Amino acid sequence: MNIIKALFGTSEYVSRTDTTAESPDPDPEDIWAFTDPDARDAFAEEGNLAKLEHDIRYEVMRGEPWEEDELAFKREIRRLLREDAITDKGTYWYSSPFPTVYRAVQDGELEIGERTFQFRTDDDLVFQCRMDRDKNPQSDGPLLIDQLQPTDKAKLCGDMGGAMKGM
Repeated sequence: MNIIKALFGTSEYVSRTDTTAESPDPDPEDIWAFTDPDARDAFAEEGNLAKLEHDIRYEVMRGEPWEEDELAFKREIRRLLREDAITDKGTYWYSSPFPTVYRAVQDGELEIGERTFQFRTDDDLVFQCRMDRDKNPQSDGPLLIDQLQPTDKAKLCGDMGGAMKGM
């Protein structure tokens, strides 16, 4: 699932992403590292940016820095963008931290730790937070590779079952 970005497809709209080919190495303390800028702006416009920040810090990150496999995912996305293997799909994921969804334009793979993840042309790649991974026993990394469908529903991790509720 994902949310189509506002004004996507118009000549005035330029899609922004949480990672670019030129992005610096990810900062383990940067709470916005996996948040699509358009999602962040949408929360700010609704007056809910502080709520999103709290959700990311205490639900998504669980009060800790980003983990090494999460940072490795971001570095791999940067590499794949440099190689033109993926592109911005123009959407972001439906749940916190609302990361950018990327579309594969050729077959390829990501290496995270000692694991290799294969993807095919037209697959979507998106960051998966710890809570999503905990809820899915088949998940073996901080990413989902699938062909995703749009949705207009968004949810914070704190609203999900099993949330720490900011504790």
